[in-house]
Amino acid sequence: MSTGAAAHVAVVTRHFGGTPDEPAGLARLVAGALARHARVSVVHLVDALGAGEEQSVDDSVFRVHRELVGGARPLWGGIARVALVGAGVRAPARGGAALLERLAGEAPGVAARLGALAPDAVVLVGCDQPFDLTAALGARGRGPRVTLIPLLGANRPDEVPRAEALCARADAIASVHPGEHAALAGALGERGGDVVALDLALPLNRGAAHHRLFGVRWFGRYVVLLRAFPGGGPRHYRGPTHEYVRQVLGRVAVAEVDDGRWRITDGEHHLLLPVNPTRVNLWRLMEHAVATIDLRPPGPIGREALESMLLRTPAVVPEGSAAHAHVAAASGGLWYQDIGECLDATRILLDRPLRDRLGAQGEAYAAAHHGDSASFVRRVAELVLGTTAT
Repeated sequence: MSTGAAAHVAVVTRHFGGTPDEPAGLARLVAGALARHARVSVVHLVDALGAGEEQSVDDSVFRVHRELVGGARPLWGGIARVALVGAGVRAPARGGAALLERLAGEAPGVAARLGALAPDAVVLVGCDQPFDLTAALGARGRGPRVTLIPLLGANRPDEVPRAEALCARADAIASVHPGEHAALAGALGERGGDVVALDLALPLNRGAAHHRLFGVRWFGRYVVLLRAFPGGGPRHYRGPTHEYVRQVLGRVAVAEVDDGRWRITDGEHHLLLPVNPTRVNLWRLMEHAVATIDLRPPGPIGREALESMLLRTPAVVPEGSAAHAHVAAASGGLWYQDIGECLDATRILLDRPLRDRLGAQGEAYAAAHHGDSASFVRRVAELVLGTTAT
C-alpha cells in the first residue's frame, strides 16, 4: 500500500472532538500523525447531534463524520459487568456478551459510511465499536487493513466487551502501556507478534514548563496532588482531604489540582492559584515539584504520569493502572494500593537522593518511548498502512 497522498485512512472512535478524556486525546494525536502520510477521515460515534449540528464537518485537517449510536446504556453496562464479576464470571465479556453488547447500543450507519469512504486502512480507537464488524470491515484479509488500539486499561481482552472479536479482525493491534501489551500478547497466542507498542509521543513544551506558576515559589518544596484533571474528568468523591494530606506529609507543601480549583498550602499559608486549568500550567506545576501524586480513577493511558516523568518528577500512582505499568517499567516512581501506602510512598520521595534517582530514570524512559514525535509519526504510518513510511 502506498504511503503517499492517495492513501486514505478512516479513524473510527467514540472519542473525538472537545471531550477531555484520554482516548479522545490519543485519537487526535494518532489522526494527526497519520495526516502527515495519508488523507484522514474520522468517523465519530456519538449519542446525539446538537441543535443545528451538521453530520459531517471539517476539523483541522480532518473530515469528521458523526454517526449516531442508538440504545446505549453505558452506566447499566458498567453495572452489569460488575455484577457478572461478582457472580464469579471470570470472563464477563464472554459470559455476558449478549447483554453487554445490547447495552452498548448500535451504530447502524457505520457500514454505509465506511462503504462510501472506501478507505485503504481503518483505525479503531477503543473497543466500544457497536456495529457489525463483518458488514463494515469485511473479513480479515479481504477488506481494508485494520489497526486496533483497544485501550483495555488494566483489563484482559476477555473482560472487555467486543475486544476478542475486534482482535480477531484486526491486522495489527497497538498497545499503549507495557501491562496492556503483555495481556494482549498472552491472550492472542500465536498472533502475539501482531501486538505492537504504540509508544504515544506526547507534545510537551519544556520551555513553557520551565516557568513557575505565580506565587508557588514562596511555598518552597511541594508535591502536586491530582484530584481531577482535565476539567470535567473523572474523580473519586471520597478520599483524603487536602488538609489531611498536608498534615500527614508535614515537611512539604501540597499543590492540589481539583478541576478548576487549584490551590497550594503549607503549615501557615494558603493560596488559590490564579491560573487557567490548562495542561501547560499543569506542566509548570509538575516541573518544580518533588513528586506528582495521582488520586484519580485510573485511565487507560496514564498520560499525566508520563508527562511528570518527562519533567523528571517521580509519580505516585494507583497499583494496577496504566500509569503503574509505565512507572514500573521506568523505575520512575512508586505505586500504592490505598491512601496509607500512597502517603508512605510520597514521604519516601522526600529523600533527595532517591527522588533524584527515580526522576532521572523516569525521564530517560519517558524520553526514549514517548518523547520523539518524528519517530512516532513514522511508526504510526508504518503500523496503519503496513508499509515503510518515508
